[in-house]
Amino acid sequence: MPILITYATSRGSTKEVSERIASRLHTLGFAVDCRPVGHVFSVENYSAVIIGSPIYHQRWLLDAQKFVDVEAVGLRMKPVWAFSLGMVGKPGWRRERTIKKEKSSIEDVLIQKVPKVRDHRLFAGKDDGSSVSTPLRGLYRCLGGSFGDMRDWTAIDSWTNIIAKELHADGI
Repeated sequence: MPILITYATSRGSTKEVSERIASRLHTLGFAVDCRPVGHVFSVENYSAVIIGSPIYHQRWLLDAQKFVDVEAVGLRMKPVWAFSLGMVGKPGWRRERTIKKEKSSIEDVLIQKVPKVRDHRLFAGKDDGSSVSTPLRGLYRCLGGSFGDMRDWTAIDSWTNIIAKELHADGI
């Protein structure tokens, strides 16, 4: 059975990360199916699931939350990994505090519904700032935020390699 990589996205960044994970797993010999959460009708025919969503206001997108709610019973019977794309900012105590809060907020909700999630990773995302007003962009920058593509492809690939090792160990 293939591995499902499913995602919610608002501007395409999470889709790109999901496709990267799918491509890497495929290269490592796994059958994969990569699709948006709205196009997944059941997790029954998959051997494992990887779910991703951007974080807005310390929550996953509503589509991802609904997917986890609807598929919670099926997800409890499979190996599940999750990732989030979150705050982009300059290194420092503010960023670290926000990252910790975002990660904890997502994991608390996710683990309530799918207690055996093997791992949840928070990666920096991509934001060009075009959806934010000029005054808010200025304030965000003053608080240490920055716009651009901050995704760490090496970290994403390394995490995918860890998942591949665990899948092989499980005989998938």
